Amino acid sequence: MDELFTYYLQELDHYQPDALIHHLDHDTWSISQMYDHLIVVSHEYLDEVESCQFAPMTTSGKSPFGEVLFAAGAFPATPIRLPDAMNAPPDETARVDRLRKRWLELTDRHAALAMVAQSTASDQKTHHGGMGWLNAAEWYALVMYHLAHHRHQKRRLDAALANRP
Repeated sequence: MDELFTYYLQELDHYQPDALIHHLDHDTWSISQMYDHLIVVSHEYLDEVESCQFAPMTTSGKSPFGEVLFAAGAFPATPIRLPDAMNAPPDETARVDRLRKRWLELTDRHAALAMVAQSTASDQKTHHGGMGWLNAAEWYALVMYHLAHHRHQKRRLDAALANRP
């Protein structure tokens, strides 16, 4: 299991139900919502890994943002605010066991698609709205970039939880 998947799974053991759904303010996600976002978006990226197997070949490339992101091998450390139409609040649960089950399902799916990501032709691509045309290996890498990016958010939320009255 990749270290980021292990990290997030082990971290679930540190939360009581009230901490999972605690909001610092009305604009900030809870820990539970952050986990839901990671799970949902990771599955969306893995759907694209699968779709690339059947995608037509294209010479279309990444957007300028996509080029920068993949050259760096990471999202920027700063928060990224999506347009409101794409930024609906994630689902929220106070149940660690529910998040753990969903996380393990994601982990298993990610591992199962490793060979697909590696073996699909690099010019079989699908389109990402912000990053341009990505192949299966790039979509697969995007999962890890996204998990690493949200580790910064998790640290901020954990620090705020530790300091709450």
